[in-house]
Amino acid sequence: MRSKNVATEIATLLDEFFLIQKDINKVQNVYNVVMREVEIAIIKKVMRAMNGNKTKMSQVLGISRNTLNKKIQKLGINE
Repeated sequence: MRSKNVATEIATLLDEFFLIQKDINKVQNVYNVVMREVEIAIIKKVMRAMNGNKTKMSQVLGISRNTLNKKIQKLGINE
């Protein structure tokens, strides 16, 4: 089986998200909700892969260590 690309996976998850909504017209801030969840997932995945080493994490993520620390705090990610 061929693996799907990230965009296809995200589109599938968004389809599921919208299907479970009772009234799609009342859904708000979808962009912010999705982006927050994606950021959390990426940071947690990289955190596990790099054994919590923030220097390596920031290199993999392509952001400064300071930005990474701010995101971890803002998103409430447990270290």
